Amino acid sequence: MRFSIRKKTALYIILLIILAFGIGLSFCAIFANRYFTEVTREEMCNAYNLIRRLYVEDAQGGYFGRVPQEYKNELTQICEENGFSMLIVSPSGIPAFTYGNSDFLYSRLTNLVFSRISDIVAVLETGDGYTIQTVRGEDDLIKYIEMWGFLYDGSSFIYRSSYMNLQNNINVSMSFYVAVCAMIFLIFAVIILLLIKSFTEPLKRLAEVTVKVNEGEFETRYESRRKRNDEIGVLSENVYEMAQKLEKSISALKSSNLNLQNELKAKEKMEEARKKYMSDVSHELKTPIALISSYAEGLKEGIFDSSEDRDYYCDVIIDEAEKMNLMVKKLSTLNQLEQGKSAVTLERFNVIEVIDGFLKNMSVIIEEKQAHVTFNNTDIAYVWSDEFLFEDVLVNYFNNALNHMDEKKCIKITVEKVAENIRVTVFNTGSNIPEEELPKLWDKFYKVDKARTREYGGSGLGLSIVKAIADSLNKECGVYNTPDGVAFYIELESAGEFIPGGKVQELTDKSEKHGRERWHRSQATGSRP
Repeated sequence: MRFSIRKKTALYIILLIILAFGIGLSFCAIFANRYFTEVTREEMCNAYNLIRRLYVEDAQGGYFGRVPQEYKNELTQICEENGFSMLIVSPSGIPAFTYGNSDFLYSRLTNLVFSRISDIVAVLETGDGYTIQTVRGEDDLIKYIEMWGFLYDGSSFIYRSSYMNLQNNINVSMSFYVAVCAMIFLIFAVIILLLIKSFTEPLKRLAEVTVKVNEGEFETRYESRRKRNDEIGVLSENVYEMAQKLEKSISALKSSNLNLQNELKAKEKMEEARKKYMSDVSHELKTPIALISSYAEGLKEGIFDSSEDRDYYCDVIIDEAEKMNLMVKKLSTLNQLEQGKSAVTLERFNVIEVIDGFLKNMSVIIEEKQAHVTFNNTDIAYVWSDEFLFEDVLVNYFNNALNHMDEKKCIKITVEKVAENIRVTVFNTGSNIPEEELPKLWDKFYKVDKARTREYGGSGLGLSIVKAIADSLNKECGVYNTPDGVAFYIELESAGEFIPGGKVQELTDKSEKHGRERWHRSQATGSRP
């Protein structure tokens, strides 16, 4: 069973307090009797000194009866405060001062003076004219502590204290000590728990931050209700900086590993790709070259009947030349991807922002096509991928959807989490693709409807580029039919955070800014838009 730092610290401190109280109680139990006996002995000595002082100050002398009344009052107060029984007898045998059972004290003093004692006594101290001793019973237990002796004028005295009364005082003191300790313990236990909570709560929240960082949420940081300049504040800042450095290191490491894998794949496929590239180029360029050649010969021989026919011939030549130029560019891009010459840079980004920004950039074309586009941009989905390559996939999927949608003109983009990946799907309403044709869509120059593909200028290379991008990312792409259309998807590596039901307006604002920044950066660097 795991205990938190808060519980452990509180337990240790409470155990130490209990141990301290227990040690104190043990010392009291062991030394209380000795301590109270010593205190009683000192009080008896103080009383003896007072009696001697009173007799010395009595200028009349003789016996105690002539001592002023305030002295008797002072002796009475001493007896009451210490629980003493006292008797002072003049040299003539007349009691000069009595407090307590005078007959018993007189008999006891007589026996002591004439050594007729039968009790078991143990002398604690002897001095100038006095003896302090304990009186034990037959059970060897102390019953009294007494002091007796003689004054300078021959008067004798005795006073004693009951040991049972002393023991009762000890018991009462011990009970009071235990009650006070219990009360202090309860108060301090509550205070300790509150103090420990104030120290351990930041550590608890900091531990939660490290858990999120461990799960890939590197932007998470410790938030405190007040600025901390202590060790916890320093630790939280170091954890955040470490998370940022870790994110950069993981990004660089993933990019390096992926590029290395792509290079190994490229070496194996380089020769085969080169042969196939030349074959595909020569095959696909036959038609536009033949058209350009035919219409150029017609212009040379002047077979047109009007200036409109001549312009038509020129437009065909220009159109076919542009298609050839676009095809060559796409073939070049595809060749670089397949041979691993296009470096892949993995970074952590929110795919929702990228899609939202792309749709804003495409708003004019969407309006021209009168398409109804929906996007579940109420989610936050962080991924590890190449942002530019993902945009290329999005461009190809979205253009295919625009060119193949039916009269409903509906396009839907969805983002969902599948196992450890984030799947982005572009769906359009329209005719289904024959199931046997689906695997062939990723082949170079393959066209299901060649006449319609040529109508909107397609080269049959877009999905091949998508497949090459997916392979370079070591991820899966695919296509499937639905009852009312066709859906294309690609999977990206999840970066840990996927929050359904995010704030729409917040995402939209971010994505609009994100789209503008991406567009200006691509124009400045000459990279893919």
